[in-house]
Amino acid sequence: MVNGFVILFGLTMLYLAATSRIVAHIRLLIAQGILLFLICCSGMEHLNLLNFAFLAVETLIVKAIVIPWFLYRVLKKTHSNRDVAANIPHFYCLVIASIILIAGFLVSNYYVSSMKLISPIFFGVSAATIIISLWLITIKHKIISNVIEFITMENGIFLLSLSVAKEMPMLVNLGVLLDVFIAVYILGLFVNEINKEFKDLEVSHLSELKDYE
Repeated sequence: MVNGFVILFGLTMLYLAATSRIVAHIRLLIAQGILLFLICCSGMEHLNLLNFAFLAVETLIVKAIVIPWFLYRVLKKTHSNRDVAANIPHFYCLVIASIILIAGFLVSNYYVSSMKLISPIFFGVSAATIIISLWLITIKHKIISNVIEFITMENGIFLLSLSVAKEMPMLVNLGVLLDVFIAVYILGLFVNEINKEFKDLEVSHLSELKDYE
């Protein structure tokens, strides 16, 4: 069961590479948050109430509700419905993402299968997710697209931490600290872009910002 959820998580990255609709990308983040919660529940045998509550807040509340809700608000303000300015057509993005995902499976089965601590399928999908996210960041130009890909990259790192959750459950809990780092980094990106457009960083200028095609 848990392997099926992990494979579905990997397939979401193919969907991210294949479509240009930003609304679909945000919905994909919701799906990834739900899948991470299901992976947590089905993959960890000895899960106490405290860890379960923490992981539920981290995956269902933060990843599947709060972050997508915030991105929906940003999307509504900017009216940026599609990211069509990528350097590579979306069909080729899908092909390259598929190659990365398949390579992740092959490499993990060859090199990680002998390690008892890390599950090969967890490692393969999470590594492919991180690589695909980083690659998409380099070819996309819209800020909101880069934010979404940063979040999917963090989801991949979170998935990798789940592979050692049976031996070190607190490692999963510490993954929330990476969310804080990503949030601060994303905020820095927005501030940097605003600073390029305006001489100061008055909040009143935010209403004048618009993501043009």
